[in-house]
Amino acid sequence: MTAEEEPGDAGRIGRYVRMVARQGQGDALADTLLRVANGMRDAPGCELYLINVSADEADTVWVTEVWADKAASDEALSGDLGEVAISEVMALLSGPPVLVELTPLGGAGLPRA
Repeated sequence: MTAEEEPGDAGRIGRYVRMVARQGQGDALADTLLRVANGMRDAPGCELYLINVSADEADTVWVTEVWADKAASDEALSGDLGEVAISEVMALLSGPPVLVELTPLGGAGLPRA
């Protein structure tokens, strides 16, 4: 990476997204996000869209994303998420999602860039 490049500008990007459901709605949120993940299987540039539940935080779901580039992520996430409307996910949340932006370097299970 040169001094002028910003991490993730032109290459692969990653993201952790932490979502906390309304009390008692964690399973419903996880199920809804699994439907989103199913729809992402055919999204151009989606290399990983993994749904995780927290082992020690009730009603908390994490999404792990890896995209070929920012444009692919923006395109796939700009509207409804396959068969799931964004409003369906948002209605289950107790607050806004927390995003952690990443620059993936590689590892087992991740296609080579």
